[in-house]
Amino acid sequence: MGKKSGNFFEVYIEAHIEKIILGVAGIVCAWFLITHILLSPNYVEYDGKKLSIGNVDKQTSKQTDLLRRKLELEPESAQQYEPKVNNFIAHIESPFRSIGNNIYFPQPDNRPAIEISGGREYHLPAVGDVNEISAGYIRAVVHMPTQNIDEENTYDKVEHEPNDLDFVTVQANFDIAALYENFQKSFNGTDVNEEWRDPCLAKPVFAAVQLERQELGTDGSWSDWKVVPRTRIDPYSKMFEVIEDIDKLPPGGMKVRLLQFDNPQIRMDMLQPEAYRIASAEEQWYPPSLHKEFLKYQAAVKAQEKREEMEIKKQEHEKQVEERRNKQMSQASASKQVEERRRQTPAPSAPKPGERQQLKYGRKPDERSSSMSGSSMGPPRITAGATKPTQARADDRKSEKEKRTQRKKETAEPTSSQNIDEELRNILLTEETDISKMQEPLVFWAHDDTVGAGKTYRYRLRLGVFNPVAGLEQVAEQDEQQKDKVILWSEFSGPNEVEIPPRLCFFAQEIQEATKTVTVTVSRHVLGYWYSEKFMVKAGETIGNVAKVKPVESKEQLTIPEQVDYTIGAVVVDVTQVNDWSGGTNPYKRQYYDMLYSFDGTSVEHMAIKQKYWPEKLQAMYAAIKKSEKEPKQPLRAFGDQISGPRRMMPPAGSTMGGTMGGTMGGMGRDE
Repeated sequence: MGKKSGNFFEVYIEAHIEKIILGVAGIVCAWFLITHILLSPNYVEYDGKKLSIGNVDKQTSKQTDLLRRKLELEPESAQQYEPKVNNFIAHIESPFRSIGNNIYFPQPDNRPAIEISGGREYHLPAVGDVNEISAGYIRAVVHMPTQNIDEENTYDKVEHEPNDLDFVTVQANFDIAALYENFQKSFNGTDVNEEWRDPCLAKPVFAAVQLERQELGTDGSWSDWKVVPRTRIDPYSKMFEVIEDIDKLPPGGMKVRLLQFDNPQIRMDMLQPEAYRIASAEEQWYPPSLHKEFLKYQAAVKAQEKREEMEIKKQEHEKQVEERRNKQMSQASASKQVEERRRQTPAPSAPKPGERQQLKYGRKPDERSSSMSGSSMGPPRITAGATKPTQARADDRKSEKEKRTQRKKETAEPTSSQNIDEELRNILLTEETDISKMQEPLVFWAHDDTVGAGKTYRYRLRLGVFNPVAGLEQVAEQDEQQKDKVILWSEFSGPNEVEIPPRLCFFAQEIQEATKTVTVTVSRHVLGYWYSEKFMVKAGETIGNVAKVKPVESKEQLTIPEQVDYTIGAVVVDVTQVNDWSGGTNPYKRQYYDMLYSFDGTSVEHMAIKQKYWPEKLQAMYAAIKKSEKEPKQPLRAFGDQISGPRRMMPPAGSTMGGTMGGTMGGMGRDE
């Protein structure tokens, strides 16, 4: 057989064609196996993900379960639509809101046109000092809003509920006439280049009242100064947030800011913000300086009522003594007359023999009748009118006393309360008040409704006025640092300290020495009144618990809590015996027990057991609480039954306003 001739590749392929075909088929099968079996292309996109066929079922099953759970939930209330009418009206009323900061609106001017040479330069005015600061706190039941308050939902439009509140009012005076004089001198005075004088810039607009406070720590040091926010009932709290950088102002910039704040209602709410409506029957809000006078007036009224009550009791006692004396005198007079009659009656003579039998059976009828009607026989008659003159005198005294009391109520008392109201009217700003013509100091204040019971604070106050040339590059070189500052501030007032009394107190009163069981009285101030309960505690037990309040019998509708939480959060650690000396210059040895307790399990505090061993402050607190508990409870006042603050419900001249001034004490413990 001869050899085949031809190309090598042709010969090779021809010789191995079957193997090559099998190899290619194997490669194709392997590719198909890998791509279509091992790496399955059967993926689909579902819910933004690539899933295999099996995982699609799992994903849809999960979503089905999720939808089923959502269907089983309670329907959610849709977001309420907020009307946009007021915003639209505000835009209509402020058409220049979007205009830039550097544009001046044309002002009417009768002066001839003068070409202004060079850029303006103003010396910024001094704002002045805040003086005569005074601070005071009020503890009362107030009508607390249960909804958020804003410009549309004001304090008098939302729902309320009675609740306890301690809040502080800080008051100060400000020389507003000097402020106007300084602005006039800086922007429109004779020292200003005539081309630069601008009466619009010379009108100061108040920008902010800033209240700051420090808190006294347990170690006796004061914290850093912190800004006190506006109260929860202030409808303009967001507007009054202090913005000092020109670049951070909201749309409209400085021009719109000046227009907004140069509004009587805004100015009134800023400088003399509204106070809470007080529900307590004997408390009333006044600025601190007037509230002190109000407390003095209340104390005088109560003292007068107490004197009158004592006078009435004294008269009743004198009346009873007089009646007993008259009765004793009548009895003595009757006894004397009987004795005198006996002495004047002659002794009976011995009867004659013929008369013995007659006397044996008594007197003759005419003699019996005669002896019983005789003036010298029998006890004296005491008529009902014997004590009438004395009784009449007592009644006359009582009647005269009542007339004097009525005259005092009709004259002195109303006049005193009217004077306080009149002073308040004199310092209140109204929409008609022209502050540019005020010669008396401006009285302004700020509230702090975030204080804690049993704590001590220190307050300071300052007043801010808008810088009318902020961001305009029109400030003199010496005031260059304030060229972009929106607010020109007064100096801070001096600090004024306020101590808030506790709302929760406890007192270790007795001890059973055998078992070391201490009787602790816990007192809590709730809805305007103190409530107390006794608890027996040993080492390892917590002091206080929740207890029901005993019902109070009253013809009036009182707001009494059903139960009071007397838990103070402290645990009794131990009871130890103490031996010490007391008495000052004449010391004497004392032996008593101390109750050791702890709030946090780390630091241990102590309190002497029995009242006579307590410190004076604790004894005074206990006495004040016990005295308060004896006072009759009164119903709460309705929301509109008293003034709420400036301008809103001020009574007319001549009327009167009623209104008491009002924390754990370690032993005054710690409040929540």
